[in-house]
Amino acid sequence: MKKLKPTIIFIVSFLFLSCSKNKATSEFEQVLGKTNSITLSVLVENFENDFLLKQYPDLSVTESYKEFLIDYGKRKFKNKQFLSSKDSLAFINSDLEKEMYYHPDSVWILPNSTYDKVEEDSLLFIYTDKPYLKLRKKDLVSSSEEKIVYKYERHYGIIDNSETHQDSLINFVKNIRYTNYYDGRYRQALYHVEKYGGFFERFSERKGIISKLKMSELVLNEADLSNALVRKIIVLEFVL
Repeated sequence: MKKLKPTIIFIVSFLFLSCSKNKATSEFEQVLGKTNSITLSVLVENFENDFLLKQYPDLSVTESYKEFLIDYGKRKFKNKQFLSSKDSLAFINSDLEKEMYYHPDSVWILPNSTYDKVEEDSLLFIYTDKPYLKLRKKDLVSSSEEKIVYKYERHYGIIDNSETHQDSLINFVKNIRYTNYYDGRYRQALYHVEKYGGFFERFSERKGIISKLKMSELVLNEADLSNALVRKIIVLEFVL
């Protein structure tokens, strides 16, 4: 039997890796959903053509992603807006946002603790004669398709009695984002591509366990930044 030439082996390996990358991206988008994938593709393209191009005008797209991750790790982007106001609003109102995050579904300002009660989560509360804030959110761990279980939080502090202040506070709290680590389609899509091993497996396993800064180091050191799926993950994780 004749031995395969190194060039042929290289070509076969290259084609195999390319097919694997394309398949991983395709399967990720399938789990994420068609509408969400379209939204994400638009946001990625706008991020590259707007923020990255302006921030790193002399670099290729791949090198721009690399520098972005380096700068992110150095905390250079504190309070930095990565997307235009139009894109930010489009994301906030998108189904994709709902797959990545969840928010309190009810918020109250109670005049004092006599208006409160022990809820289904059985957490006790502080007895006080001063107003405080109470919110309800879905318990993602305990909830099921048959029954939604809720968790409650109470925040004690100085609350202005004016109606305008209280309405503003309630609106602010309703928009607090909690990351959906359990049943969102983005999380499910990451689980789905773990089977491709390497970076995708390690990233999925460590999501929610290590900090964003450590995650950015993982992407920088282990991911192929020219890979379309890796770029989508960067935008999902560090931009949105």
